[in-house]
Amino acid sequence: MRKSISRALLGALMGVLLFLVLSWIWYSVAANYDYDALAGTYVLRNHDRQVCTLYLHADGSFAEELSDSGNIRKSQGRWHRSGEAHVTFSPEFLRVPSEELNAAGQAHGEFDKTFGLFPKLVLAPLPGGPSFHRKLFG
Repeated sequence: MRKSISRALLGALMGVLLFLVLSWIWYSVAANYDYDALAGTYVLRNHDRQVCTLYLHADGSFAEELSDSGNIRKSQGRWHRSGEAHVTFSPEFLRVPSEELNAAGQAHGEFDKTFGLFPKLVLAPLPGGPSFHRKLFG
């Protein structure tokens, strides 16, 4: 009887330990808003067609491709993260439909993470502005 209680207790302790380790790993990812964690390819879609692709690089640079009625415009510039999740783009950023600029005339917004794991970029007006979703692959 003592062996079964010891095994049950050991199993419960291992379960609690596993839960704590997994929670710590999730929090480490969910709370990370550094440039490296946010860098990647983001896509804004309008009615299931790709409107804008934004490539954010960990060095603070970006490249953007905006498709409008078959015309493709490209730009390159800088992005600056401030606070935990706020972002501002240099003047080279090409405006997208329904986006609002800040008082300095710059595109800006904030990052959010779905389930704390999958980043998306929401431009002003906040909330409800244009949303870029990060591509998982490619």
